[in-house]
Amino acid sequence: MGSSDTLKADSNPRQTVVELCEGSGEPPLIIIHGGLGSIHAFGPLKEKFRSALWAIQVTPDTPLSSLTNQATYYFNSIKEKQPTGPYRICAFSASSIIAFALAGLFERNQDVVSQLALLDHFPTTFLAPTLGVDVSQRSLHDPCARKEFIDASVFNLLAMTRRDGGGNVPKRIKLANDLFDAYQGRPVTPFMETNHATLIRFLNQIFDTLLFLTGDAGHSHSALTALETWLQKVKAPLTVYLGTYGMVGSVLPEHRQMWYDLRIRKSFPHAEIKYVTAGHYDILANDTVIEGLQREYLRRAKM
Repeated sequence: MGSSDTLKADSNPRQTVVELCEGSGEPPLIIIHGGLGSIHAFGPLKEKFRSALWAIQVTPDTPLSSLTNQATYYFNSIKEKQPTGPYRICAFSASSIIAFALAGLFERNQDVVSQLALLDHFPTTFLAPTLGVDVSQRSLHDPCARKEFIDASVFNLLAMTRRDGGGNVPKRIKLANDLFDAYQGRPVTPFMETNHATLIRFLNQIFDTLLFLTGDAGHSHSALTALETWLQKVKAPLTVYLGTYGMVGSVLPEHRQMWYDLRIRKSFPHAEIKYVTAGHYDILANDTVIEGLQREYLRRAKM
């Protein structure tokens, strides 16, 4: 990827909703940060988008006490800038679970969510072997489950970051190495300290949410069913873009029969799933993804 794959820090660091592209009056696509809380990787979107695009970033004011509080804060922040719908929600990476929580808030408020798009993630992976807690082997209530979840999530992110762009992108390899150092408690830059702290707090929030959603069903398919039931409360049309060497590239051969599509079809039989030749980060520069996210509004502009 070229030099434009990193978004310049030209926005107020306390600004939750950042306008990346002005558009022509259409409802903006609102994309949520990844697990690190930053929107720096959204440079290709800003460069290539031809319709309205906003991004949500973690700021010092973002409540990271619970996933519900974080989603509610984003809901209120969006409402301040866009009081009425329809709303178009997109999420990159592990913030897919925030996207569902946020879409649920809009729908319960009788707002229309006309588009829900996920980039290289789906929340069921939090309960998948090697990607999160393998609930077929360990209950979420096991004292070791939280550490297993955080370790698996971090190490999978490291692996995906290193193989991004075919494993030949020095800045991605450096990002992975710096994050690994931070996770090991070694000295890193203040920027990485903040990203690492945000990631760990976010992962703890997710685990707390999984415990709450699954209740006593902390193991096996009961936990998956509880999570999938919660996801299915959202009725917005769903599209998921998966990079061939991104998240699905982390599914081991022995788990592919159950997890080949991250169990998206199990939860949403009519979801649109698009596989693109891309990694976890360079999916953000993929033209098929960028066109697909804007398709309806670009078509209208041509009419």
